[in-house]
Amino acid sequence: MSNYDVIVIGSGIGGLTAAALLAKSGKSVIVLEAHDRPGGYAHGFKRKKYQFDSGVHLISGCGAQGYSGGQVIYKTLHALDMLNEIEFININPFSHTHYPELNIALPQTIEAFVDVLAKQFPEQRQGLKALTELCLQLSEEIAVADELMAELDIEQAQKLMPALFKYRKATLAEVASQFINDPKLLGVFASNWPYLGLPPSKVSFVYWSTMLIGYMVDGSYYCKGGFQSLANTLVKGLQRYGGEIKYKSAVKKIIIENEQVAAVIANGKRIDASVVISNADIRQTVFNMIGEQHFTLRYLQKLNKMQHSLSIFAVYIATDLDLVTTGIGHELFCYADFDHDKNYAKTLQGEVTWISITAPTLVDPNLVPAGEHLLMLTTLLPYQAVDSWKQAKSKYIQDMLSIVYKIIPDLENHILYIEGGSPSTMQRYTQNYQGAAYGWDVTPAQVGPARIQNKSPLKGLYFAGHWTSPGGGVYGVSVSGVQAAQKVLGLSKQSDLWTVL
Repeated sequence: MSNYDVIVIGSGIGGLTAAALLAKSGKSVIVLEAHDRPGGYAHGFKRKKYQFDSGVHLISGCGAQGYSGGQVIYKTLHALDMLNEIEFININPFSHTHYPELNIALPQTIEAFVDVLAKQFPEQRQGLKALTELCLQLSEEIAVADELMAELDIEQAQKLMPALFKYRKATLAEVASQFINDPKLLGVFASNWPYLGLPPSKVSFVYWSTMLIGYMVDGSYYCKGGFQSLANTLVKGLQRYGGEIKYKSAVKKIIIENEQVAAVIANGKRIDASVVISNADIRQTVFNMIGEQHFTLRYLQKLNKMQHSLSIFAVYIATDLDLVTTGIGHELFCYADFDHDKNYAKTLQGEVTWISITAPTLVDPNLVPAGEHLLMLTTLLPYQAVDSWKQAKSKYIQDMLSIVYKIIPDLENHILYIEGGSPSTMQRYTQNYQGAAYGWDVTPAQVGPARIQNKSPLKGLYFAGHWTSPGGGVYGVSVSGVQAAQKVLGLSKQSDLWTVL
């Protein structure tokens, strides 16, 4: 078959979500993926007998319970009748943090989160509670923002979403400092900033709130068997409803006829469709696959003005050390300073002063043979930090090992396998510009209406993934896929999509 209702370019979680939901709605859908497996940054890879996650640590929104407007991954799998095809392991506490003077575990639920932090900073309890509750309010408002803005005038919408209107242009640092004034607590509260790629002074407070509340209220989950399982399950959902996926099928060109999408060229063959959803890098889509002549100058200027995120450097380790006795938990952030803007500034200079340590086998021991464990060490880095990542890779691996050895001293003598993945690696496998981990940065100036929207100005062209609304992270791109499907079907409300399906 060479004619479909919808073509999806790229099988990241956003693209797969849109594709599977549209297949369920009755559309004929094909996903074209350049790699040999689905998932994007959520894909897994095997080395010797070890199955590693490439970049994802944990996700939210996988359970039936949570805040109003959340649970998007659960709703998607429920709509596809795929809930029984995958198992999510809830992780509580959702992360641990290590500072020179303090180790603390961050638990789920607002009450527990506030209690744990208030024990260390008792005089800050009231402000901390109010700040965390504000994060919940914002998360609930942002979940219905598009629908309300489509139905109401600005004045009415402002009355129903007061927090969103008040804080939509604010950073995490600007808002948090109004509620808590202890710099160490500010640091601990913002410990998970690498999940969004920006420190407190730069990251959108609104987007930060959705991330924090997602883990705290919607739940923090690991996919049993690794995050490749999530991608595989979405592929099964796509295929269950007649959708197709082709690997090693890089799209080179999107054909425009009569000022609208008509087809794509992949592997030298034309495949027709009146709708294309690009889960690929937006700049590649617009400038390379289509051509700027099909877009207005204003749209092109906006694209060129947008700032992309940093990339990641990851170290993948197999060990026969008993990690259970180390107390590190599934996720541990290790910082030398409570001031994350200082940490970020050194990151921009190409220095490794902090890492996250992820130990998936502490929650899913069946990933490895008995007596063994997996670790992933991660830090953020600019793609342009060095002239040659091939030459610099070994140095960065050692820099990261030097930090983890301070936390787990015995690890040095118990490494069975080790491999590094640089920003160059990330770019090669995902084809994101400079290996960007989160698409566009989620600054206040690049989220909400200011972000590139799911529906493009070119008829028939839509976007999913972290280069479009709402933003990066597995949960964010899952929402983008839902939004893209919703736009293709012409539905104004997300609730209408779940009803139709």
